[in-house]
Amino acid sequence: MLKHLAGANTRLLGWAQKGSLWLARVGGILLFATVAMITINIVTRSLFGFSLLPSTEYSGYVLALCSSWAFAHALLDKAHIRIDVAYLQLPRAMRAALDILALLAFLLFAIVVGRAAWSVAAESFARGSLSNTPMKTPLWIPQGLWVLGLVWFGLVALLLLARVVLAALDHDHATIQRLAGSSTLDEQIGSDGAEP
Repeated sequence: MLKHLAGANTRLLGWAQKGSLWLARVGGILLFATVAMITINIVTRSLFGFSLLPSTEYSGYVLALCSSWAFAHALLDKAHIRIDVAYLQLPRAMRAALDILALLAFLLFAIVVGRAAWSVAAESFARGSLSNTPMKTPLWIPQGLWVLGLVWFGLVALLLLARVVLAALDHDHATIQRLAGSSTLDEQIGSDGAEP
């Protein structure tokens, strides 16, 4: 039964990995588009004295959206900042417990921030709030996209936590280390960018 659950969860994590990678890529494209928009504004302002595009407003939306859309990809690739001076010296069982605690913290972060973001987006939608700029952007649109990224992050954190807990129940410390553990220096040097 445990092996069946672990297999199903691993397949879901594979799909989550692909979905998270695509969200991160879309976020990267949006960041490049924002840089292009800002560059065009700088050039038109310098040469002609006016701006063509609403770069100030949309760059803020894009930054928030790209951040929330990239959280899940960073979690799955173990790209979040880690302070692991003592961690790597601990026994495997203690490291596994700390990895589970860290994943619980990620999940709690996603829930708390996601609920707050949902509240903001729902209120903006209910009130018909618009940005106080000439573009009059309905604020629920960028806020809703921000919420979607946080919800995705929460779902991925939950899937990863479930897989790590299943591995802990099976005393599979190698899987815990591969999925959630901090990479050793040898693993970082040997990494060629392949997905875990």
